[in-house]
Amino acid sequence: MSSTQRRFARLPLQARVFVRSKDRSFAASSQNMSIHGMFVLTHETVPVGEKVEVELTIPIASLCPHIHLRGVVTRAQHSGIALEFEGMDPDVFLALKNILHKRAHHRLKPYMGP
Repeated sequence: MSSTQRRFARLPLQARVFVRSKDRSFAASSQNMSIHGMFVLTHETVPVGEKVEVELTIPIASLCPHIHLRGVVTRAQHSGIALEFEGMDPDVFLALKNILHKRAHHRLKPYMGP
C-alpha cells in the first residue's frame, strides 16, 4: 500500500521488535510506524491475514520502553511485513501516541543553526 493509500501517515521510527505468530517467533526492526500500524523489516515470511503479537522496545520511551501490541499482517513483501494494530489497550494507545507525537514534533522543528 502506498503512502497515498494509507489512512494514517507513518513516521520513520526504528525500534527493536519481537513478533510472535501462531507457528514462529522472531526478532526484527521497525522501519516506520503510525498509531494504527507499522512496517517491520524482516526476511521471515508471515502470511497476509495472520494475527501476530508484537513487543516493541523503544529507547526514547523512558516511562514505557516495552510496548505489547496485537495486530494482523496486511502486506508481505521481500523486505518485511506491514501490520495493522488491533484491540489496543488505552494505556498502550496513549504511550504510543505520545511517542509518535514527540517524534513528529522533533522532525518538524526548524533548524536554527549554531
